[in-house]
Order: sequence, then structure tokens, then C-alpha cells
Amino acid sequence: MAQKQELQRDLGLWSVIAIAMGAMIGSGIFVLPGVAMAQAGPAVVVAFLVAAILVVPAAISIAELGTAMPEAGGDYIFIERGMGPGAGTVAGLGTWLMLMFKGALALLGGMYYLTALGMPTDIPLWQLGDESMLKAVAVVLGALLIAVNIFGVKQTGNLQTVMVVVMVVILGGFVAVSMFHVDSSYYDPFWYDPEAGQTGMDGMFGVLSATTMVLVSYAGVTKVAAVAEEIENPERNLPLGLLLSLVVTTFLYLLIVFVIVGIVQPEMLAGSNVPMADAVEALFTHPAVALAGVALIVAAAMLALVSTANAGVLTASRYPFALSRDKLLPEFFGQVHDRFHTPVTAILITGGAMLVIILFLPVEDIAKMAGSFQIIVYILVNLALIAFRVADPEWYEPGFTSPLYPWLQVFGVVSGLAILTQMDLLPLIGGVGIIVLGTGWYLYYGKERVQREGIVGEALASTMEVEVTEHQPYRVVIPIANRESLAGLIRVAAASASPHPHAELIGVNVVVVPDQTSLAQEIATEVDRMDAQQRLIEEAEQLAEQFGVPMRSHPIVGRDVPKAILDVIDEEDADEVILAWKGERDKRDFILGSNIDPVAKKANCEVTLAKVRHDRVGSTVAFITDGPYAEVTLIRAAELVTSEEGATLTLATVVQPEEGVDDEELRRRAREMIEEAVDKMDLVDIDDYDVQVVVDDDVDSALLQIAEPFQTVCIGATRSKMFERVLFGAIPEMIGNKVDGNVVIVRSEKGKSRSLWAALKSKWFS
Repeated sequence: MAQKQELQRDLGLWSVIAIAMGAMIGSGIFVLPGVAMAQAGPAVVVAFLVAAILVVPAAISIAELGTAMPEAGGDYIFIERGMGPGAGTVAGLGTWLMLMFKGALALLGGMYYLTALGMPTDIPLWQLGDESMLKAVAVVLGALLIAVNIFGVKQTGNLQTVMVVVMVVILGGFVAVSMFHVDSSYYDPFWYDPEAGQTGMDGMFGVLSATTMVLVSYAGVTKVAAVAEEIENPERNLPLGLLLSLVVTTFLYLLIVFVIVGIVQPEMLAGSNVPMADAVEALFTHPAVALAGVALIVAAAMLALVSTANAGVLTASRYPFALSRDKLLPEFFGQVHDRFHTPVTAILITGGAMLVIILFLPVEDIAKMAGSFQIIVYILVNLALIAFRVADPEWYEPGFTSPLYPWLQVFGVVSGLAILTQMDLLPLIGGVGIIVLGTGWYLYYGKERVQREGIVGEALASTMEVEVTEHQPYRVVIPIANRESLAGLIRVAAASASPHPHAELIGVNVVVVPDQTSLAQEIATEVDRMDAQQRLIEEAEQLAEQFGVPMRSHPIVGRDVPKAILDVIDEEDADEVILAWKGERDKRDFILGSNIDPVAKKANCEVTLAKVRHDRVGSTVAFITDGPYAEVTLIRAAELVTSEEGATLTLATVVQPEEGVDDEELRRRAREMIEEAVDKMDLVDIDDYDVQVVVDDDVDSALLQIAEPFQTVCIGATRSKMFERVLFGAIPEMIGNKVDGNVVIVRSEKGKSRSLWAALKSKWFS
């Protein structure tokens, strides 16, 4: 049976913040302040604050759900599991549409900002004519982004973080320069609805209308949930990253909107599609300075808006793809291109819908439609958390729990419904329509194809079984990379595990994915690589079964092989890791190899490097040297010998000559020291073994001469800082290069046996 691939957890706190802020900073702040002011007047500042408050319950709910179920898929997965596939259909379609509208808003907003370059000098950049021409250019750019996503051209891996830093620096500089030029008279009257001509608190209706529009500015805060399975230490980094990004972005938004309203004349700002460019032009009177300032803002806007639009195509297309794989949409939505490995149908339909939205809807309607769909998803997320808490399944153990439960979630639901009632007719129809459409589609199409229920049903509960064992097994982690070394590694691992009554092997195979590629989508699209990974794992499990040791596997999709292995070692509380070693360095930059070095240095368990050249253990020599790992060397050698009938064990050491002591006396002392060491350990059953002692000034040459006739050589790390010695040509590397047999190098976690060996040496050689 194929096993579910794990996603490597390599997103830290700053990555979570960068993803969330990068998804939020875009069309919301560059386009909407002017459009929203036409609804609320100067109180548009309050609209941005109210929108942020409405997001908080959903963000906190997603933080709890994400730490309980840190899986790829985000809000759609949480809602589908909590409330069932019916609500999941509504959530998936709602998020899909929201991302489409947000991408369309970003594309159209980007075109407006390009024309703003001509404002300070009254020279238009292009002779674009009316708005229809702008939309035509936006459609062309959108078509280009669709092609980019189909062909699989990836952005630079660190673009998101770089974009966030650039945005914060530019926007922060804008606020710092503008703050001292704010004209307080522009805020009087504060509560004002320009369309209704109302002042005083009656203008609050304009604020609510504007809130529905600017809500899309915060849509990205929950995007992190879609990569929850990739977040390191999710119980801390997910909630902290969500809340910090929301707080910082809200504070930045409020400052920006405050200064824009305070430096741009109300009649110019209300309805403007380039409010930040208007602010720069109002701030600087010199044409050249104003042009430079506008150019900087346009550069920032284009970076944010085009990136947002591209992310809109990419991210939105994953929802019909996921719904199709869950049998809630027809199979053709899940089709993957044979050559480019991208969900081509989902991308084409998503991108095509974005282009239609651009052509037929004005900016303010696009923003309000996106906001209405987002509110519905937020309401469902809060309800999903309540469903999980009420059902309280045994496996539901979030690392972070929502404060003020259930009142915070109830507030999120009630406030969301209240905002929906204040929307204009078109977004209200859209919001209610997606609920009706999603529910109807599920009843017509999905219900008969999907047998799952929500968390309140028995189906999900039955799939969440908790394995309970009475004994903590001895766990040996084996990175599985290729077939050539597989049998040898399994043999060594089985030998290490065999003396323990409760033991298991943990196989780890990592499919490496570039930084810029979604791990979850890679699983879905790279079918051949996933199948090859599964075949290799199944072969390893069959070999382990032949050796009589149970094996579990971790098929992982990740970006950093050593980190993935170290994570599994920590997660499984492993006792040992066994690494395949070629016996030599591959490059000057690496001691043992690019993947081996970090694992061997940082693993919090015993480390065994195995160069396996023969199928049999056969005659085995274990070198008992003056190092910290004498005990574990003996243990590993004894395990290998006892695992194969007919294998023999020789314990060997090299003693350097001493003035005034004949060689025979040195040999006698060394033999007695080795025998006493074996008796004192009493950890493995060594019935019969030979002892070989050589007296020689050249220890390296003597060890190599001893090793040559044996089929298997077992040696401990030369010093506690093993890798410094290896780097300069230490004994283990020399033996690995020159000995034709199997070579096993061992290191214990703390080198605790040094005191035993040192005490014996002190006794016999002092």
C-alpha cells in the first residue's frame, strides 16, 4: 500500500511572517484607499482597522487548527474535515473565487500605476486612452502569467522574503517622510458618506461598506495555513507568525492610509486608483523630485501587484485541483500536463476567469466580491473550530489553543454575517450565491461520490487511530537513497536491532524539491518521482522483513535532505542512525559528503557510517583504539558477527613501543586490557573471539596491515572531534579508501566509554 508522503518542515518564524505579509501587502494598500474613501470619507482609516479586527477570530482559529492538523491544504482542509465535504465544497469554491478576484484586482491596479509615471510632469507614459485600454493591457499581462504558470517557470526561491523587505522599507520610508506634512483639516468631517451626503455617526454605514471592500487587503494572513505541514515547530511559529504579521501589517496600513488622507485633497483622493502616487505628487512640488518619488512607488506597486497576481493564478488553481482530487469537482480539473507537470486545466480555467473579471467588473466591485467570498470562508473556519472542540476527538491535540473560546469564534461568525448584510447588491448576491451554488453542487455531484463525513461523523474518527505500545522500541534510522547500498545498510541496521527485544527500523527517503516549488503540489504533480520513491521504500521494507526486523518508513518531500533526516531522528527519538558512505570524500568542501556531514555531526544518537562492499559479514576485526568510542565499536562488531552464522570476531589494537618495556610485555598488557574491557561491558554475547596486538611506531600503517585480510572492519571515530581528523586524512578515511572489505565507523552520542578505556589503559600501562 502506498504511503502518504510527508512534507519537510523547514519554514521558521520569519518565513511564516514573510509568507503572510507578502500575501497581504499588495492590491489592498496600493489600490483601495482611494476607492474606499469614496465610500467612507476620511473614516476609511477606521474601515481598515475594522477589517483587521474581523480577521482576528479566523486567524486565531486557523492557528489552533493548524497546530492540531499541520497539513498542507489550509482552510479548505480544516473546514472539510471539521464540517464535512459539503461545507468543504463551499469553502473551496469561495477561496478559489476570492483568490481569482484578488488576482484580477492586482493586475488591473498594476496597470493604473504604470500610467501614474506621467503624473508629475503631465506627460502621459502611454497614449492608453480610456479604462478599456488599461483593461486590455491587464488581460495581455494576465495571459502571460497564465502561460508562465502552465510552463512551470518558477520565481526565485527567496523572492517572497525579498519582496516583503523591499515593501516594508519603501512603505516605511513613505510614512516617515509624509507624517510631518499631514493636514488635519482634511479629516473634518471625519464620519462622512460622500454618496449619501451624510455626516456624523450616520456616516458609519459608509465605513461598513468600505470595510467589505478593504477586507481583501488582509486575505493573505491565512495563506500560511496552506503550507502548515512545512512549518517548523508549528505550535509556536504558526500562531506567532500569523498574529505578528497581522499586527505589523495592520499598523503599517493604518499609518499609510492616515498619511494619504492627510496629504491628498479629498476630492482628488476619493475614487482614485493610484492613491499612493497621488500622495507622492502632493508631497513634492518639484517635478523632478516628484517623478523620482512616484517612480519608486510605482516600482514597489508593480513588484507587489504583479507578484500578487501571479500568486493568485498559482494559488487559486490549486483549489479546483484539490477539489477534483477529493472528488468534489470533475476529474478534468485535476489533469496534470505530461511534460510540465502542472495542473494545466485548473490554471487555464482559473486564469481565464480572472481575465473575464478584469474585462467586465470595475475595481470597486472586484474588491467587494473578493471580500464577500473571504468573509464566508472566515465564518466557516470559526464554525470548523467549534465543531472540533464540541466533537473533541482523541487525536485532536493542538499545540496552541484559542483564547476566549467560544466567544471569539462566535464574534467572528456574527460579525461576518453582519458585514455581509451591509454589502451592496452585487457582492451580496455573490456571497449568498456561492453558498447556494456550493451546497447545490455538493448535493448534485459530490455527495454520491464522497463517503466522508465531518468530524462529528464516525468516518473520520475511525481513520484516526492512535498506536499504543507498551515498550519504547530500539529505533534505527536508515536514510534510503539508492538500491546499490540498500541491502548492505539493511543488513547492518538489522544486526544493530537484533539484540533488542523491541526494535524497529525507520526508513527515510527524501524527494528533493527546489525552494520555489510548493511541496504539496509536487506530490500531486510529480507522479513518477513519487512512484519511484514508493518502490524504493517497498524494496527496503521487504529486505527488512527478510532479516526479521519490522520497518516503518517516512517518505518525505522536502528541500534539505540532512535536515529532514535529523528531524526524523528527533521525532522518533532514535537510538542510532546508519548512513551509507563511499569511503572517501566527494569534494574538497565536504568531509564525508554533503548529506552525511550535517547528520553525522548533529545527530542526537549513535552514528554508524557503513561502506558495504560484500554481502557477508564474514571475518570481522574491531579496532580497540585510544578513542572515545571503544565500547560502541565492540558492541557494533559483536552485533554484526552474531547476526551471521559462521562469522568470526577479532579484537585488535596497535601499541607503540615504550622505552624499558619489551614488546612481549606490551602485547600481554594490551590483551588483558581488551579482555577486561569485554568482561566489564557484558552487553553482548561474545562467546569466542581472537585478540591481535601489534607493537609498531607507525600506528596508521599497522592498522591498515591488520585490516587487509578481513572481510569486515569496525572502527570507532579517531577522536571526539572525529571530523577534524577525517578532514586531514585520519585513520577511518584511510581504511575506507584502501580496505577492500566492508568498513563500519561508529560514534556514540557522548563518547561515554572513554572513561572505561582510559581507566583500563591507566591500570595496565602506567
